[in-house]
Amino acid sequence: SISSTQRKRVLDRFRLWCPVASSLVTDSLFSFLRAVKQPPEITVQPVSVTAFTADDISLTCEASGNPAPSFRWVKDGEEFDPTSDPQLSTSADSGSFSASGNDPIGEYQGKYSCYAYNGLGTAVSNEVQIIIENTPKYVKEKKVTRKVEEGESVVLKCNPPSSTVAPFIHWMDRNLRHFEQSERVTQGRDGNLYFANVFASDGRDDYTCHAQYISARTILPKEPISLTVTTSNSVLRNRRPQMMHPSGAHSSYLALRGSTLELECIPEGLPTPTIQWVRRDGVLSESRTSRQNFERVLRFTNISETDSGEYQCMASNSQGVVVHTYTVTVEAAPYWTKSPESQLYAPGETVRLDCQADGIPTPTITWSLNGSPISSVDPDPRRRAEGGTMVMEDVQPGDTAVYQCLASNKHGTALFNTYVYIIELPPQMLTEDAKVYTVVEGQRALLSCETFGSPKPKITWEGESSDTLLSDPRVSQLANGTLQIASIAQEDAGLYTCSVPGANLSITAELDVLNKTAIISPPEYLRVQRGKSGFFTCQAVVDPKLYPPVIQWRMNRKKIFESPYNDKYTLDGSTLAVSDVQSEDEGMYTCEVITRLDMAHASGYITIIDKPDPPTLLQLSAPKDRSLMLSWSPEDDHNSPILGIFSRTSTRGEWIEVARVTGEVNHVTAPLRPFGTYSFRVTAINELGKSKPSSPSALHSTPPAAPDMNPEDVRSESTEPGTLVIMWEEMDQQNFNGPGFQYKVMWRQSIGQGPQWHHNYTSSPPFIVMEAGTFIPFEIKVQAVNDLGEGPEPEPEIGYSGEDTPLEAPVGVGVEVINSTAIKVKWAPVSKDTVRGHLLGYKVLEGDENQDSSYDSVTVETGANEEKKVLGGLQPYSRYAVSVTVFNSKGEGPPSEPISFDTPEGVPSHPTSLHLESPSETELTLHWTPPSQPNGVLTGYLLQYQQSDEDSPMQVETIDDSSASQFTVKQLDPQSRYRFYLRGRTSAGDGEAIIKEGATMLDGAPPSNISMSVGETSVNLSWVSGDRHRNVAFHIHYLSKNGGGQWKVSEKLNSTQSFYQLQGLQPGSQYRLQFIFSNNTFWETDIQTQGEGMLELKEGFATQGWFIGLISAIMVLLLVLLILCIIKRTKGGKYSVKDKEEGQVDSEARPMKDEAFGEYSDNEEKGTTSQPSLCEDSKLGSQGSLARLAEAVDGNQDSLLVVQLDGKMDIPGPGDQEALAATSPVNPSEDPPGNPTTPNSITGILD
Repeated sequence: SISSTQRKRVLDRFRLWCPVASSLVTDSLFSFLRAVKQPPEITVQPVSVTAFTADDISLTCEASGNPAPSFRWVKDGEEFDPTSDPQLSTSADSGSFSASGNDPIGEYQGKYSCYAYNGLGTAVSNEVQIIIENTPKYVKEKKVTRKVEEGESVVLKCNPPSSTVAPFIHWMDRNLRHFEQSERVTQGRDGNLYFANVFASDGRDDYTCHAQYISARTILPKEPISLTVTTSNSVLRNRRPQMMHPSGAHSSYLALRGSTLELECIPEGLPTPTIQWVRRDGVLSESRTSRQNFERVLRFTNISETDSGEYQCMASNSQGVVVHTYTVTVEAAPYWTKSPESQLYAPGETVRLDCQADGIPTPTITWSLNGSPISSVDPDPRRRAEGGTMVMEDVQPGDTAVYQCLASNKHGTALFNTYVYIIELPPQMLTEDAKVYTVVEGQRALLSCETFGSPKPKITWEGESSDTLLSDPRVSQLANGTLQIASIAQEDAGLYTCSVPGANLSITAELDVLNKTAIISPPEYLRVQRGKSGFFTCQAVVDPKLYPPVIQWRMNRKKIFESPYNDKYTLDGSTLAVSDVQSEDEGMYTCEVITRLDMAHASGYITIIDKPDPPTLLQLSAPKDRSLMLSWSPEDDHNSPILGIFSRTSTRGEWIEVARVTGEVNHVTAPLRPFGTYSFRVTAINELGKSKPSSPSALHSTPPAAPDMNPEDVRSESTEPGTLVIMWEEMDQQNFNGPGFQYKVMWRQSIGQGPQWHHNYTSSPPFIVMEAGTFIPFEIKVQAVNDLGEGPEPEPEIGYSGEDTPLEAPVGVGVEVINSTAIKVKWAPVSKDTVRGHLLGYKVLEGDENQDSSYDSVTVETGANEEKKVLGGLQPYSRYAVSVTVFNSKGEGPPSEPISFDTPEGVPSHPTSLHLESPSETELTLHWTPPSQPNGVLTGYLLQYQQSDEDSPMQVETIDDSSASQFTVKQLDPQSRYRFYLRGRTSAGDGEAIIKEGATMLDGAPPSNISMSVGETSVNLSWVSGDRHRNVAFHIHYLSKNGGGQWKVSEKLNSTQSFYQLQGLQPGSQYRLQFIFSNNTFWETDIQTQGEGMLELKEGFATQGWFIGLISAIMVLLLVLLILCIIKRTKGGKYSVKDKEEGQVDSEARPMKDEAFGEYSDNEEKGTTSQPSLCEDSKLGSQGSLARLAEAVDGNQDSLLVVQLDGKMDIPGPGDQEALAATSPVNPSEDPPGNPTTPNSITGILD
C-alpha cells in the first residue's frame, strides 16, 4: 500500500501538469503518474551569505524529480565538490552543504551555482555569493573633545569599522541610555550625531557611539566624546539654515528597481530649520515614499523607474531658506515580463518557448540546455533560438530536457528553468462532476474543466440551449479548459456540459445566478458645523440567499469601529453617527455592504463648515473731510462661502455699522462726520453666522465744520394754560460737527404774519415761553449752531400754548330707543371757541335709575366729528338717564341735562337651575328656579323634550303659571334617556333654554357583588350601585364568634354610596356579618380579622361566685387588721414623728418589681415600720378604697374584661380564670399582669 505522504510526494512532482487535489486523481492515474519519469525542478534556491566564521557558511539547494536528482556545484565557473572537503558537511537527499570547524574560511568566497540532474535533464539554480569578512575589531582611539558656543552647530562623528553589512548605530550615555533625538539633534545614516544648534544643557562628557554588527553578533563601543558648550550673556544670534549633510547644493543617487533608497537632509541654523520635500519634475509619490527621522529622511520603498527625477529638500527658518537638489536615477537588474511554462507535449508537436525580460540597461537573453549553453550543444535542424524565443519542431521523447533562459545586464542576471516533457498519456477528467457555481449578476463566472493527458486533451462546452455557446461575445474558453462568462445575467443560470470528444468523458456544472447587492440609499455629502454631529445612512437590497450582509464603514479607506471608551462613532444597523466633528473627521466615508459573494459600496463626505475667520490687514487710504477708503484681506471661510462683509466704525467707544458689501468685495468708501475720531472693524458673514470682528484699524480724525442738519420732530408739548413748551429730538453728538454746540429756539404767534421772531439759546430741550395765553397758535422752529456757524434754515412748525377744560355742554341731546337693549343718542356740535383746546371728542354718560345709587354711569367716548352714538348692552325693562360732555386733553366740560327713558321688555334669561326626580319608571318630575333676569313680566314657561339617543320628535308642554317651579312628565319610556329644554316666557317671547338630560329611575334594590378587604380592627366594604336604581337604605349586623356576646348594628347605609368601613372590631377574631334590607337578610358572610388572638370572658366578673368570695375574704382580713391596730394602741406604743412620716407611704409612690402588679420590694419592707403604716392605710382602705371598689364593681357589671396576650406569657388554663380576673376590679387594664395570681399584699389590692 502507498502512504498518504508517498502519494503527496508523487503528485507534487506533477503539480505543474496536474494542478488538482489528490482526492480527484483516480487510482489508475496515480499508478501511472508514479511510474512516469520527471525532469528535475529546483524547489529551494540557495541564498547569498556573508560569513564571519565557518558556522555562517551554509548553502541550500533542493530539487524534485523522478528518478530523484543528483546535485553538483559550480564555483566561479569551475566544478566544486563539497563532498571532497572535510570541513564541509552535505545532505544525502539534496545538494545543500554547510561548514564547521575553526580552519580558515577565506577559500570559500566566490559565486556558486547548484545543478540538479537526472536522466531527463538538468536544472540550474540562481547564482549566489559567499562573502568572507573578518569580525570587526575594537580600535583604541584618542578621546575627542569638542568645544562650541551656545547656538552654534556641531557634528559628533562615529566612524565605525567598515563592513559589507552596515552596522546599527546607538548613541548612549555612560548609563547606556539613548540620547533623545529631535529636529534639533539628529543621528545621520552615516552614524554621526548632528546638532543643528546646541543648548547649554547639551554639554557633557559621555557621548558614546556603539556600533552593533548583527551578523557578526558584535557591539563595538567607541571612545566617549566630550562636548563643551560655552555661553555668553548676550542674546543668541539667529542664523539662516546651512546644509550639514549632504554638503553642497547637489548630489546624485543610483538605485535599482525594487530596492529601498533613502535621501538624507540634515540642516543647521537657529532657530532649528523645518524640512519640506518636493519633486521638481513631477508629483511626489505618497504610496512609495515616507518621511522619517523628523522629516530628515525621504525613504523610497520598492522604488520604480517612474521615481527617476529631481527632488529637493528645502530647509527654512525665520532667517531664510537653503535648498539641496537630489538627482535620482533608477535602473534595473533583469526581471521577467514573460516566462515559458513547463508542459507535457506529445510526440510530433511543435514546442515554442518564449522568454521576455526587461531591465535598465536592456538585458540580453541566452539559452541553455540542461545547464549547457545552447551554442555548445550539437546543432539540431529541428531546433532554433532567436533572442528570447526557442522553437522545436517534431519533438520526440528524446527531446525531453530542462531548458534555461538567462537574462543579464551589468546589474545582474535572471535565470529561468522550463521543462519540456515529451510523453503520450490518455486523457483524464480532473474536475469533479455536478459542481455548483454560485455567482452574482454582473460578475464573471469561471466553470472549471481540467483535464490531463498528452497530447493535451481538447474539450468542448455546451449549454442547455441549442445555440452555440461560444457565439456569445461574453463567453470564452480559456487555455486550461475553463469556461469564462463575463457580465453574468439571470438568464445565464442553468446546466453546462464539458466533454472530451472521442474519449467518452464529460462533466456537468450548474450555474446559480443571484441578484446583485445594490445600495439604494447611499451616504450623502454632508456639510457639518464644527462640534456638531454628522449622520450617514446606507440602505441596500441583498439577495435572500446572501443574508445577512456585513456593513463595514471606512473613513478615508480605514475601517471604522465602535469603541466602549470613545463615542466618536456610533454604528446602528445601516446608520453611522459621527459625533463632535472636528478637523480630523473631515474626509470620505464609505459604506461597504459585504456578502459572501459580492460587495457594494458607496461614499459620502463630511466637509467641516464654520463661521469665517475675521478679516485682517485693515488699511485706511484716500482720506477726505467726510470719507476715506477702507480695505481688508478676507481669511478662511471654513468651506462656507462668505456671503457678505460689513464694516463698523467707532466714535466715543460705540460701534456703528457703516456699510455692507458682498463677499467678493474687499474695500468700501466709508462716510465720515466732521469733528470725529474714527476706528474701523470688519466682520465677515456666511450661512453659519458672523465672524469675530477684526482687530481695530488705526485712528483717523476729521476736521470740524458748521452743522449740516437741524433737530427733528419740533413740536409743542404745552400742558398748562399761559405757557408754550417747545420740544424737539436731541441731535446725536456725532452730528454736532464742531465745538460749542447749542440749539437756537425761535417762536412767534401765527395769526397773520405775526410779530418778529423771538429767539433764545439752550443746550437741550425743552424750552418754555411764559405768558403765552390759552391755546394760542405759534410758529416755532429750532436751529443747530456751533462755533463754526449755524445749520441750514429750518422750516417753522405750528404749536399751541397750553389747553384748559371746555366751557360749555353739548345741546340738542336726544334719545331714540332701538330695541330692548340698544338706543341711539344724538346731539348738536359745540362751538370750537368754547373747547379751549384740541377737540378730542364727546363722552356719553348712561346710567340705570333702577339701581340703588342715584346715578351709576357708564361712559362711552366718541370721535371729535361724531354727533351720534349707538349704545348697546342695556338691560331690558329698565329705566335709564343719558347726558353728554365734550372733552379735550385737559379734561371734560360740564354735562348736558340728563334725559330719562325706559327700555321695553325682552326675553328672559334661562332658568337658574333644573334638576330631575323619578317618582316612577314612566315619570320624571322637573324642579327649577326662575330666571335670574326676567327682563320683563314673566308669563310662564315653555317645556320641550325628546329622546336623546335617537332622532325622535320634539314634545312641547306650555306652562302658563309664572309661579310654577315643578312639572311632571308622564308616559315616558323606562328604557330611554330624555333631553329637556326649559325656557321662561314674557310678552317679548321665549327666553334662553336650560338643558338637562335624564332618565326614569327603577325601583331601588340592595347592592350585590360586595367586595371586602379585612384589616385588624376594621373591614372595608365596596359595591357597585345599580344603574338608574333609586337609593335604598340597609344595615349591617355583626357578631363576634370568639366568646358569645350580642349582635351589633352599623349605622344606616345607602345603596348609592358604594363604600363603607365597618370599624371597632377586635384583632384576630372571627365575626358573622349579616346585611339587612327591609328586615330581610340579603347577604351574609364570615370574616377573620388580622392580628394576634384575643381572650374574652363571657360574663361580667362582678356576677361570678369567685369574685363574691374574694371580696368577703378581703373584708374579714381588713377586720382582723383593724383589731390588731386597736390592741397595739391600747399597749401605749409611742413612735417618733419621723417614724410616722416614714410609715405613711403612699402606695402609688412605691417602686414595683418589673411586671409584678401589686408587689413591692423587700428592701422597702425592711426600711419602714409596717404596722403603723398598715393601720393608717387600713383606715384609708376601709373608708376610701372600698368605696371606690364598690363603685368600680357596680360600673363594670355589664362589661367584658379583655386581657391582651403576648409571646412572653403563658395562656392560663380554665382553672386559672378566677385568679386571672381577680386583679381587674382593682386596676382595670388591657396590659397583662406579670403574675396571674392573687396579689400577696393588701397594699397592692388597695392601690
